[in-house]
Amino acid sequence: MGPAIRSVTSRLLKIRFTILAGHPPFVLTVSGSDASGGSGLQADNRAILNRGGFPLNVVTALTLQTPTGVQSIDTCDPEQVRLHLSGLLKSYPVKSIKTGMLGNGGMVKVVTEVISQFRQIPLVVDPVMRSTSGCSLLDEDGIRELKNELLPICDLVTPNLTELTELTGRDSILSGSDESDAARQLLETGCGAVLVKGGHRKGDSVSDMLYSRDGKQEFPGQRVDTPNTRGTGCSLASAIAAGLAGGRDLQTAIERAKSMVQNSLELHKDDLWPGSGPAL
Repeated sequence: MGPAIRSVTSRLLKIRFTILAGHPPFVLTVSGSDASGGSGLQADNRAILNRGGFPLNVVTALTLQTPTGVQSIDTCDPEQVRLHLSGLLKSYPVKSIKTGMLGNGGMVKVVTEVISQFRQIPLVVDPVMRSTSGCSLLDEDGIRELKNELLPICDLVTPNLTELTELTGRDSILSGSDESDAARQLLETGCGAVLVKGGHRKGDSVSDMLYSRDGKQEFPGQRVDTPNTRGTGCSLASAIAAGLAGGRDLQTAIERAKSMVQNSLELHKDDLWPGSGPAL
């Protein structure tokens, strides 16, 4: 390489890193695509942009979801996901990672193998197992891999009560004591913290509960009477990841993400959609 070419290359690299240095923080999502735009990576991106981050996307599956439910799921090749995930992590100064729909055990295994090489990056795991309509989005092997391999390296996992029940192998969670015991069971896998989402609770209160080795913290919320709740879990986890990418501590990131979702539900509660509309 001649001096002139080296000089041009050096200037281009300086320009590139100057641009990146002034860029919104990069948040990398690993999740499925929802062709209708209500959930999945589409909801991830809206939440991340809302919180001031810039989304990078690794697609694990292509899904068609309509007002009558999930019509089709085409899972991507895990090795293609490995290539995309590794390529983005090596090319961009990613500040946080959020995983959503992973589909099966092979996908969870590949994602874990790659992300485990970047342990310095905060990882938020949304343990997506079923769609809002009840369709299975993670097989039994995937649940085992998630619990045994991915959770031990994550900073936060965000199950709802149904997901918490499945992840801990319990028949049911009927009380606050049951929930605390189940959350501690997940903490024993090695994950940094467990945020149990309150949307499946009975009554008007839908408080989210954060469990960590430092104790328990409540994030209050009120139920919004609306059918437009698709993508709430995706949006919350992605907004938390964006907060972490922006340098917020975990509690502040959760508080602001919770407020964002709550406000969006209120704002869009009367929107008219074919079937359940998006929360954000």
